[in-house]
Amino acid sequence: MATFAAAPARFGGTRTVRAQQPPADASILSLLLTYALTGVLIFLAVRGAFSFMFAPTANGQTASEGGPAQLLLSFFVLLTMVAVMLPVCNRIWFSVQQHWPLLVLPAWAMVTSVWSVSAYRTFPTSIVVLILTLFAFYLQVRFSPRQLMQLFVFAALMATLLSFLTVAVLPSAGIDHKNSTVGIEGIYSQKNICAVTTVELMTVGFCYAFRGRNAPLKQIGFIVFLTILVIGTAARTGWILYVVTVGFILLLKFLHRLMPLERFVVTWFLPSVGFALAWVVFLNAVPILHFLGKDPTLSGRTGVWRVVFLSIVRRPWTGFGYGAFWIGANPEVQRLATAIGDPHLSNAENGVLQLWLELGLIGVLLLFALLFRTCRNAVRCFRSNTPGYAIWYMSILFITLLSLVDGNKFMLWSSIDWMMYLMADIGLANEAKRLKALRSA
Repeated sequence: MATFAAAPARFGGTRTVRAQQPPADASILSLLLTYALTGVLIFLAVRGAFSFMFAPTANGQTASEGGPAQLLLSFFVLLTMVAVMLPVCNRIWFSVQQHWPLLVLPAWAMVTSVWSVSAYRTFPTSIVVLILTLFAFYLQVRFSPRQLMQLFVFAALMATLLSFLTVAVLPSAGIDHKNSTVGIEGIYSQKNICAVTTVELMTVGFCYAFRGRNAPLKQIGFIVFLTILVIGTAARTGWILYVVTVGFILLLKFLHRLMPLERFVVTWFLPSVGFALAWVVFLNAVPILHFLGKDPTLSGRTGVWRVVFLSIVRRPWTGFGYGAFWIGANPEVQRLATAIGDPHLSNAENGVLQLWLELGLIGVLLLFALLFRTCRNAVRCFRSNTPGYAIWYMSILFITLLSLVDGNKFMLWSSIDWMMYLMADIGLANEAKRLKALRSA
């Protein structure tokens, strides 16, 4: 996107002031910052593991880890995040004071290293998740909402383009053969991660106001480009998330145009419709799952959910330590694997249960308190003149809430999901504060 270099003082602005051209070195620094942040976002999008950094076996069923190259890349990305935050550390600290609840959960993760089954893993990963949290603060204090959206549009386009290039140049890495259904995984380590992350990145395209000639065509092209990748993954979870998320954004845009009284009536009517649809789905769960290519156990997930409680009851309040439960040295993992009959078990297949295992019920309660704060600010911000960036933040919140019932993990130290949620929480809180100030004026 050439507009990123056109107005470096605003990082992504589309207007060039001829009377006061910025210095050449400022333009170069702005361009370097653009590409550095894009690289960081793509790294987080793939959860720190590019598909081409893994070597598949002959049958394509397993892969070996990226090794030292992956570790070195992770270290370099962390240094980049710290480096870009240093020049605005005072502004970040001021924002942290305003939104301190966001640091409580990472702080609790750090505390769990005291009793963790693997303190040497818990402590450093909690430090990394703290850096990731501060990086979300950085994005909000460094850029305006429009600039931030433009950055994510660019990152989404680059991630999708690189995924298609990987399929064309290195199909052994770009195509996922690890499951019965073959699909595109692009630069991601799994096709499910590819689909889910692409949907999350796509949300900005529905809310960003493209400018210039053929602006509507640019928006449609962006959405279609990412949609093709989601379809190509053949990931049923990603397809469902795509339909539900797009439906949610369109619903917000529809409610956005209604008068306050009309919006109130429709908002109260929607829950009854939702409960009715949920009841229909519940009564027809088996045929619906078969249609989606799933069995009634959700590919064994229901069995995993049952046995996970065998470990939760051992440390219900404090957990086993952040990021330390699913390691080979933990005897609880072998115990659960034996109970479920799966020697390769490495995930609770549910975001809340995963967090409960690591941070205990205290961590789960902190998560729900944080989600409540974000939902409350989202309700306060939604009105007839809600700006596009606030709608974008609400769509990110919606996807985060869906993680309560799927297998996605909360506060994953190398994932863009948690960082985008924190960014949305800060953005909605700032918007709610702005609206309150306008009403008081």
